[in-house]
Amino acid sequence: MRKKLIPYPTDAWAVLLIFATFAGQMGLYLFVNDVRFLVAGMVALMPFCLSVVAYNHNHMHVRTFTNQPLNRILETLIFLETGSSPFSGTLNHIVGHHASYDKPELDTLNWRRRDGSTMGRHEFAIRSLLWHYPSCFVLGRQNARLLQQFLAYLVLGGGALAALLVYRPIPALIVFVVPMLLMLYALKWSAYAHHAGLPYGDDYTASRTNTGRFYNWFTWNAGYHAAHHFKQALHWTLLPEYHERELATKIPAELQGPGWGEELKRRSMTPAAQRQ
Repeated sequence: MRKKLIPYPTDAWAVLLIFATFAGQMGLYLFVNDVRFLVAGMVALMPFCLSVVAYNHNHMHVRTFTNQPLNRILETLIFLETGSSPFSGTLNHIVGHHASYDKPELDTLNWRRRDGSTMGRHEFAIRSLLWHYPSCFVLGRQNARLLQQFLAYLVLGGGALAALLVYRPIPALIVFVVPMLLMLYALKWSAYAHHAGLPYGDDYTASRTNTGRFYNWFTWNAGYHAAHHFKQALHWTLLPEYHERELATKIPAELQGPGWGEELKRRSMTPAAQRQ
């Protein structure tokens, strides 16, 4: 039986989002000269880029297309929208975080300082951002094929970005470079709420789950983080059902709910929660 080009039809909406966002970027880049309008257009595209950041996380785990060249094209556009190049997420996130999120000395999203204290959110985001690409080289030493793929597409994506900068430097900086840096920061900033301040060693208490309807619509179910850690190869559309069926009664109430802002974080860090 012939495989579907997009195994999960819902992902077609994400593909549309990614191509539409890139079209918006190119429209600004090619046809707008006034810096004020470039900045305004860039700001208007920010919500779309943020949603692409969230979808890219899902794409890393379950590829959108069955055709690999199409996946690489999609990932190159994602790179120009989010700053995360093809296979950098595979190394930094899947190899560096999923395999080691209970080992702070190895975790690429480690929220603990050397003295064991908890980093602040911005400190965590900046440190994680600065470690995003260097970690790929370190982790690639034990993953030669992934390292080769990462390097090849980093050169390709970096070359495309360089060409944009050479042709129209100011629009390229405003429309591509600045949002790419901001999106990388946003990626790490958002990751802080997933695990920071929680005890290691128990998958049911090591992650928070945000069941908020709007949040999960906007982020392609990124709120179901504990479910994702239990089943990282499960498609994002299936995470809410898996959470309700398998995890909701096993995860402490203070680690799940419609939000994971400071209120949920404070409750999860109380002595009672730590003893769960």
